Amino acid sequence: MTLDTSSTELVAIDALTQLSSASPEAAIRRPIAELVEATLKAAARGSRHTARAYQTAIGLFLQYLDAERGEILPPDLASQWRPFAESTRDGRRTIWTFRPASAVLRMVDAALVDGFASWRDFEGDSTNTVSTRMYAVRTFLSVAYRDNVLTADQAAAMRIQPYRARSKRDIKPVGRRLSPSEVRLLRSSVDTTTRKGKRDLAILDTMLFLGLRREEVVGLSLANFQQDNGRWWVLLTGKGRKTRRLKVHDTLYSSLSTWLDAANLCWHDTESALFFSVNKADHVSPRPINASVVGRLVAEYGAKADLAPRHGKNQLSAHDLRRTCARNVYNNSGNLLLVQAMLGHSDPKTTARYIGAFDDDDNTAIDYVRY
Repeated sequence: MTLDTSSTELVAIDALTQLSSASPEAAIRRPIAELVEATLKAAARGSRHTARAYQTAIGLFLQYLDAERGEILPPDLASQWRPFAESTRDGRRTIWTFRPASAVLRMVDAALVDGFASWRDFEGDSTNTVSTRMYAVRTFLSVAYRDNVLTADQAAAMRIQPYRARSKRDIKPVGRRLSPSEVRLLRSSVDTTTRKGKRDLAILDTMLFLGLRREEVVGLSLANFQQDNGRWWVLLTGKGRKTRRLKVHDTLYSSLSTWLDAANLCWHDTESALFFSVNKADHVSPRPINASVVGRLVAEYGAKADLAPRHGKNQLSAHDLRRTCARNVYNNSGNLLLVQAMLGHSDPKTTARYIGAFDDDDNTAIDYVRY
Protein backbone atom coordinates (compact mmCIF):
# COMPACT_ATOMS: atom_id res chain seq x y z
CA MET A 1 0.00 0.00 0.00
CA THR A 2 1.29 3.48 -0.90
CA LEU A 3 0.59 6.19 1.67
CA ASP A 4 0.35 9.91 1.03
CA THR A 5 2.99 11.85 2.90
CA SER A 6 1.18 13.09 5.97
CA SER A 7 2.29 14.84 9.13
CA THR A 8 1.89 11.54 10.97
CA GLU A 9 4.11 9.76 8.46
CA LEU A 10 6.76 12.48 8.72
CA VAL A 11 6.75 12.25 12.51
CA ALA A 12 7.02 8.47 12.26
CA ILE A 13 9.90 8.59 9.79
CA ASP A 14 11.72 11.09 12.00
CA ALA A 15 11.25 8.80 15.01
CA LEU A 16 12.46 5.76 13.11
CA THR A 17 15.47 7.69 11.85
CA GLN A 18 16.40 8.53 15.43
CA LEU A 19 16.84 4.84 16.18
CA SER A 20 20.07 4.87 14.22
CA SER A 21 21.28 8.25 15.48
CA ALA A 22 23.85 8.79 18.21
CA SER A 23 21.36 10.10 20.80
CA PRO A 24 17.95 8.63 20.13
CA GLU A 25 14.99 9.17 22.43
CA ALA A 26 15.07 6.47 25.07
CA ALA A 27 11.26 6.23 25.08
CA ILE A 28 10.90 5.20 21.45
CA ARG A 29 13.67 2.61 21.72
CA ARG A 30 11.77 0.82 24.46
CA PRO A 31 10.40 -2.58 23.33
CA ILE A 32 6.70 -2.25 22.76
CA ALA A 33 6.21 -5.50 24.71
CA GLU A 34 7.32 -3.58 27.83
CA LEU A 35 4.77 -0.86 27.10
CA VAL A 36 2.04 -3.47 26.72
CA GLU A 37 3.07 -5.05 30.03
CA ALA A 38 3.03 -1.64 31.72
CA THR A 39 -0.50 -1.07 30.42
CA LEU A 40 -1.72 -4.43 31.68
CA LYS A 41 -0.16 -3.84 35.09
CA ALA A 42 -1.66 -0.36 35.37
CA ALA A 43 -5.14 -1.01 34.00
CA ALA A 44 -5.97 -4.65 34.78
CA ARG A 45 -5.33 -4.21 38.52
CA GLY A 46 -4.70 -7.90 39.12
CA SER A 47 -7.65 -9.19 37.10
CA ARG A 48 -6.50 -11.96 34.73
CA HIS A 49 -9.67 -11.66 32.68
CA THR A 50 -9.16 -7.92 32.18
CA ALA A 51 -5.47 -8.43 31.36
CA ARG A 52 -6.31 -11.01 28.67
CA ALA A 53 -8.96 -8.74 27.17
CA TYR A 54 -6.56 -5.76 27.09
CA GLN A 55 -3.76 -7.85 25.59
CA THR A 56 -6.02 -9.14 22.82
CA ALA A 57 -7.28 -5.64 22.01
CA ILE A 58 -3.74 -4.21 21.89
CA GLY A 59 -2.49 -7.16 19.82
CA LEU A 60 -5.25 -6.68 17.26
CA PHE A 61 -4.55 -2.94 17.17
CA LEU A 62 -0.84 -3.51 16.50
CA GLN A 63 -1.71 -5.99 13.74
CA TYR A 64 -3.93 -3.32 12.18
CA LEU A 65 -1.16 -0.71 12.55
CA ASP A 66 1.26 -3.10 10.82
CA ALA A 67 -1.14 -3.73 7.94
CA GLU A 68 -1.93 -0.04 7.44
CA ARG A 69 1.40 1.67 8.10
CA GLY A 70 4.11 -1.00 8.30
CA GLU A 71 5.30 -0.33 4.74
CA ILE A 72 6.93 2.96 5.67
CA LEU A 73 9.49 1.18 7.88
CA PRO A 74 13.08 1.15 6.61
CA PRO A 75 13.93 -2.34 5.26
CA ASP A 76 16.37 -3.15 8.07
CA LEU A 77 13.80 -2.36 10.77
CA ALA A 78 11.00 -4.06 8.86
CA SER A 79 12.93 -7.32 8.79
CA GLN A 80 13.35 -7.18 12.59
CA TRP A 81 9.92 -5.94 13.59
CA ARG A 82 7.30 -7.25 11.21
CA PRO A 83 4.81 -8.64 12.02
CA PHE A 84 4.27 -6.28 14.94
CA ALA A 85 2.07 -8.74 16.83
CA GLU A 86 1.45 -12.47 16.52
CA SER A 87 -0.89 -14.76 18.44
CA THR A 88 -0.52 -18.50 19.03
CA ARG A 89 -2.67 -20.99 20.90
CA ASP A 90 -1.44 -23.00 23.88
CA GLY A 91 -4.39 -25.20 24.71
CA ARG A 92 -7.18 -22.82 25.67
CA ARG A 93 -4.84 -19.84 26.12
CA THR A 94 -3.85 -17.29 23.49
CA ILE A 95 -0.22 -16.14 23.71
CA TRP A 96 0.72 -12.83 22.13
CA THR A 97 4.23 -11.90 20.94
CA PHE A 98 5.16 -8.28 20.25
CA ARG A 99 8.28 -7.48 18.19
CA PRO A 100 8.89 -3.78 17.45
CA ALA A 101 10.19 -0.86 19.45
CA SER A 102 7.72 1.68 20.76
CA ALA A 103 8.73 4.02 17.92
CA VAL A 104 6.07 2.42 15.70
CA LEU A 105 3.40 4.21 17.75
CA ARG A 106 4.59 7.46 16.16
CA MET A 107 2.68 6.17 13.10
CA VAL A 108 -0.64 6.28 14.97
CA ASP A 109 -3.16 9.05 14.39
CA ALA A 110 -6.89 9.62 14.92
CA ALA A 111 -7.78 8.21 11.49
CA LEU A 112 -5.97 4.98 12.28
CA VAL A 113 -7.77 4.60 15.62
CA ASP A 114 -11.14 5.19 13.92
CA GLY A 115 -10.15 2.74 11.18
CA PHE A 116 -9.39 0.09 13.79
CA ALA A 117 -12.92 0.41 15.21
CA SER A 118 -14.41 0.09 11.71
CA TRP A 119 -12.23 -2.95 11.00
CA ARG A 120 -13.33 -4.74 14.16
CA ASP A 121 -16.96 -3.98 13.33
CA PHE A 122 -16.41 -5.38 9.83
CA GLU A 123 -14.79 -8.48 11.33
CA GLY A 124 -17.98 -9.20 13.26
CA ASP A 125 -17.24 -7.87 16.76
CA SER A 126 -20.39 -6.86 18.63
CA THR A 127 -20.95 -3.20 19.49
CA ASN A 128 -20.02 -3.91 23.11
CA THR A 129 -16.84 -5.75 22.10
CA VAL A 130 -15.76 -2.92 19.81
CA SER A 131 -16.38 -0.42 22.61
CA THR A 132 -14.41 -2.50 25.12
CA ARG A 133 -11.48 -2.96 22.73
CA MET A 134 -11.42 0.72 21.84
CA TYR A 135 -11.28 1.59 25.54
CA ALA A 136 -8.32 -0.78 25.98
CA VAL A 137 -6.51 0.71 22.98
CA ARG A 138 -7.03 4.27 24.18
CA THR A 139 -5.73 3.24 27.61
CA PHE A 140 -2.66 1.76 25.90
CA LEU A 141 -2.12 5.00 23.98
CA SER A 142 -2.56 7.08 27.13
CA VAL A 143 0.16 5.01 28.83
CA ALA A 144 2.33 5.58 25.75
CA TYR A 145 1.74 9.33 26.03
CA ARG A 146 2.51 9.28 29.74
CA ASP A 147 5.78 7.49 28.98
CA ASN A 148 6.78 10.00 26.24
CA VAL A 149 6.26 7.61 23.33
CA LEU A 150 3.45 9.59 21.72
CA THR A 151 4.05 13.25 20.94
CA ALA A 152 1.91 16.02 22.40
CA ASP A 153 0.55 16.78 18.90
CA GLN A 154 -0.49 13.15 18.43
CA ALA A 155 -2.19 13.05 21.81
CA ALA A 156 -4.01 16.33 21.21
CA ALA A 157 -5.30 15.15 17.81
CA MET A 158 -6.58 11.89 19.36
CA ARG A 159 -7.80 13.58 22.56
CA ILE A 160 -5.54 11.37 24.64
CA GLN A 161 -4.57 12.34 28.18
CA PRO A 162 -1.56 10.94 30.09
CA TYR A 163 -2.61 7.79 31.90
CA ARG A 164 -3.54 8.12 35.54
CA ALA A 165 -4.38 4.96 37.44
CA ARG A 166 -7.79 4.79 39.06
CA SER A 167 -7.42 4.74 42.80
CA LYS A 168 -8.54 1.52 44.45
CA ARG A 169 -11.76 2.23 46.29
CA ASP A 170 -11.26 0.39 49.57
CA ILE A 171 -13.56 2.90 51.23
CA LYS A 172 -16.59 4.04 49.33
CA PRO A 173 -16.68 7.84 49.11
CA VAL A 174 -19.87 9.54 50.25
CA GLY A 175 -21.83 10.48 47.16
CA ARG A 176 -19.96 8.29 44.69
CA ARG A 177 -20.30 9.24 41.03
CA LEU A 178 -18.86 7.38 38.05
CA SER A 179 -16.70 9.11 35.46
CA PRO A 180 -17.75 8.91 31.77
CA SER A 181 -15.08 6.26 31.13
CA GLU A 182 -16.37 4.20 34.08
CA VAL A 183 -19.92 4.46 32.71
CA ARG A 184 -18.68 3.12 29.38
CA LEU A 185 -16.98 0.23 31.18
CA LEU A 186 -20.14 -0.52 33.14
CA ARG A 187 -22.38 -0.54 30.05
CA SER A 188 -19.93 -2.60 27.98
CA SER A 189 -19.81 -5.27 30.70
CA VAL A 190 -23.40 -6.30 29.86
CA ASP A 191 -23.83 -9.24 27.49
CA THR A 192 -26.64 -7.99 25.26
CA THR A 193 -26.85 -11.21 23.24
CA THR A 194 -29.28 -12.55 25.89
CA ARG A 195 -32.74 -11.36 26.92
CA LYS A 196 -31.46 -10.84 30.46
CA GLY A 197 -28.60 -8.70 29.15
CA LYS A 198 -30.96 -6.62 27.03
CA ARG A 199 -33.17 -6.07 30.06
CA ASP A 200 -30.26 -5.30 32.37
CA LEU A 201 -28.74 -2.69 30.03
CA ALA A 202 -32.14 -1.01 29.76
CA ILE A 203 -32.40 -0.93 33.57
CA LEU A 204 -28.91 0.55 33.95
CA ASP A 205 -29.66 3.13 31.27
CA THR A 206 -32.92 4.12 32.96
CA MET A 207 -30.86 5.26 35.94
CA LEU A 208 -27.90 6.60 33.94
CA PHE A 209 -30.01 8.63 31.49
CA LEU A 210 -33.06 9.56 33.60
CA GLY A 211 -31.61 9.69 37.10
CA LEU A 212 -34.40 7.55 38.59
CA ARG A 213 -34.39 5.91 42.01
CA ARG A 214 -34.49 2.12 41.90
CA GLU A 215 -38.04 2.12 43.35
CA GLU A 216 -39.07 4.41 40.50
CA VAL A 217 -37.43 2.07 37.97
CA VAL A 218 -39.39 -0.99 39.12
CA GLY A 219 -42.59 1.06 39.35
CA LEU A 220 -42.42 2.09 35.70
CA SER A 221 -45.08 0.83 33.31
CA LEU A 222 -45.48 1.56 29.65
CA ALA A 223 -48.32 3.89 30.60
CA ASN A 224 -45.65 6.24 31.98
CA PHE A 225 -44.28 6.79 28.45
CA GLN A 226 -45.91 9.39 26.23
CA GLN A 227 -45.04 10.59 22.75
CA ASP A 228 -45.14 14.30 21.98
CA ASN A 229 -44.02 15.84 18.68
CA GLY A 230 -41.97 12.79 17.76
CA ARG A 231 -40.18 12.53 21.13
CA TRP A 232 -40.85 10.10 23.95
CA TRP A 233 -41.24 11.38 27.51
CA VAL A 234 -41.61 9.74 30.91
CA LEU A 235 -44.29 11.12 33.21
CA LEU A 236 -44.03 9.77 36.77
CA THR A 237 -44.87 10.65 40.34
CA GLY A 238 -42.00 9.89 42.69
CA LYS A 239 -40.90 10.52 46.25
CA GLY A 240 -42.91 13.25 48.01
CA ARG A 241 -45.68 12.87 45.39
CA LYS A 242 -43.72 15.13 43.03
CA THR A 243 -44.57 14.69 39.37
CA ARG A 244 -41.73 14.88 36.84
CA ARG A 245 -41.77 14.93 33.05
CA LEU A 246 -38.45 13.67 31.65
CA LYS A 247 -37.32 13.42 28.04
CA VAL A 248 -36.17 9.94 26.97
CA HIS A 249 -32.51 10.13 25.90
CA ASP A 250 -31.72 8.59 22.49
CA THR A 251 -29.40 5.98 24.05
CA LEU A 252 -32.08 5.01 26.56
CA TYR A 253 -34.71 4.80 23.81
CA SER A 254 -32.46 2.41 21.89
CA SER A 255 -31.83 0.09 24.85
CA LEU A 256 -35.50 0.15 25.92
CA SER A 257 -36.65 -0.64 22.37
CA THR A 258 -34.24 -3.58 22.22
CA TRP A 259 -35.59 -4.92 25.52
CA LEU A 260 -39.24 -4.45 24.51
CA ASP A 261 -38.61 -6.35 21.30
CA ALA A 262 -36.94 -9.20 23.23
CA ALA A 263 -39.87 -9.31 25.67
CA ASN A 264 -42.49 -9.22 22.86
CA LEU A 265 -43.78 -5.85 24.07
CA CYS A 266 -44.32 -2.55 22.29
CA TRP A 267 -44.47 1.07 23.39
CA HIS A 268 -48.25 1.15 23.18
CA ASP A 269 -48.84 -1.77 25.60
CA THR A 270 -49.96 0.71 28.24
CA GLU A 271 -51.39 -1.96 30.55
CA SER A 272 -47.99 -3.64 30.95
CA ALA A 273 -45.18 -3.17 33.45
CA LEU A 274 -41.83 -2.29 31.87
CA PHE A 275 -39.34 -4.71 33.43
CA PHE A 276 -39.97 -8.41 34.08
CA SER A 277 -37.99 -11.25 35.63
CA VAL A 278 -35.90 -13.44 33.31
CA ASN A 279 -35.25 -17.03 34.35
CA LYS A 280 -32.08 -19.10 34.02
CA ALA A 281 -33.23 -20.40 30.63
CA ASP A 282 -33.36 -16.74 29.47
CA HIS A 283 -37.16 -16.78 29.22
CA VAL A 284 -39.13 -13.69 30.22
CA SER A 285 -41.60 -14.43 33.03
CA PRO A 286 -44.88 -12.54 33.65
CA ARG A 287 -43.61 -11.39 37.07
CA PRO A 288 -42.35 -7.78 37.29
CA ILE A 289 -39.00 -7.22 39.01
CA ASN A 290 -38.63 -5.68 42.46
CA ALA A 291 -36.15 -3.13 43.83
CA SER A 292 -33.79 -5.78 45.24
CA VAL A 293 -33.26 -7.16 41.71
CA VAL A 294 -32.11 -3.72 40.55
CA GLY A 295 -29.71 -3.45 43.48
CA ARG A 296 -28.22 -6.88 42.81
CA LEU A 297 -27.68 -6.36 39.09
CA VAL A 298 -26.01 -2.95 39.60
CA ALA A 299 -23.59 -4.55 42.08
CA GLU A 300 -23.07 -7.49 39.71
CA TYR A 301 -22.09 -5.31 36.75
CA GLY A 302 -20.06 -2.95 38.93
CA ALA A 303 -17.90 -5.93 39.92
CA LYS A 304 -17.82 -7.32 36.37
CA ALA A 305 -16.51 -3.97 35.11
CA ASP A 306 -13.90 -3.99 37.91
CA LEU A 307 -15.32 -0.78 39.39
CA ALA A 308 -16.26 -2.09 42.85
CA PRO A 309 -16.43 -5.29 44.89
CA ARG A 310 -19.39 -7.60 44.29
CA HIS A 311 -20.47 -7.66 47.95
CA GLY A 312 -20.20 -5.44 50.99
CA LYS A 313 -20.68 -1.78 51.74
CA ASN A 314 -18.37 -0.66 48.93
CA GLN A 315 -20.33 -2.31 46.12
CA LEU A 316 -21.78 -0.15 43.35
CA SER A 317 -25.34 0.90 44.18
CA ALA A 318 -28.35 1.98 42.17
CA HIS A 319 -28.22 5.38 43.85
CA ASP A 320 -24.65 5.82 42.56
CA LEU A 321 -26.04 5.68 39.02
CA ARG A 322 -28.73 8.27 39.80
CA ARG A 323 -26.04 10.50 41.28
CA THR A 324 -23.81 9.87 38.25
CA CYS A 325 -26.55 11.00 35.88
CA ALA A 326 -27.15 14.19 37.86
CA ARG A 327 -23.47 15.12 38.05
CA ASN A 328 -23.01 14.40 34.33
CA VAL A 329 -25.79 16.86 33.48
CA TYR A 330 -24.13 19.47 35.68
CA ASN A 331 -20.64 18.85 34.27
CA ASN A 332 -22.00 19.30 30.76
CA SER A 333 -23.35 22.77 31.58
CA GLY A 334 -26.86 21.80 32.66
CA ASN A 335 -27.81 24.36 35.32
CA LEU A 336 -28.69 23.42 38.87
CA LEU A 337 -32.42 24.08 38.40
CA LEU A 338 -32.56 21.58 35.52
CA VAL A 339 -30.82 18.97 37.66
CA GLN A 340 -33.16 19.73 40.56
CA ALA A 341 -36.21 19.23 38.35
CA MET A 342 -34.85 15.97 36.95
CA LEU A 343 -34.18 14.55 40.42
CA GLY A 344 -37.43 15.82 41.95
CA HIS A 345 -35.76 17.75 44.78
CA SER A 346 -37.63 20.54 46.58
CA ASP A 347 -34.56 22.62 47.42
CA PRO A 348 -31.66 23.41 45.05
CA LYS A 349 -29.32 23.26 48.05
CA THR A 350 -30.19 19.58 48.38
CA THR A 351 -29.34 19.08 44.72
CA ALA A 352 -26.03 20.95 45.05
CA ARG A 353 -24.98 18.77 47.98
CA TYR A 354 -26.25 15.63 46.24
CA ILE A 355 -24.16 16.08 43.11
CA GLY A 356 -21.15 17.53 44.93
CA ALA A 357 -21.44 20.72 42.90
CA PHE A 358 -18.74 22.44 44.92
CA ASP A 359 -16.51 19.48 45.80
CA ASP A 360 -12.95 19.92 44.49
CA ASP A 361 -14.19 22.70 42.19
CA ASP A 362 -11.92 25.69 41.69
CA ASN A 363 -14.51 27.35 39.45
CA THR A 364 -16.21 29.77 41.86
CA ALA A 365 -18.37 32.87 41.71
CA ILE A 366 -15.22 35.02 41.89
CA ASP A 367 -14.23 33.79 38.44
CA TYR A 368 -17.32 35.51 37.03
CA VAL A 369 -16.60 38.98 38.48
CA ARG A 370 -15.87 41.22 35.50
CA TYR A 371 -16.06 45.03 35.32
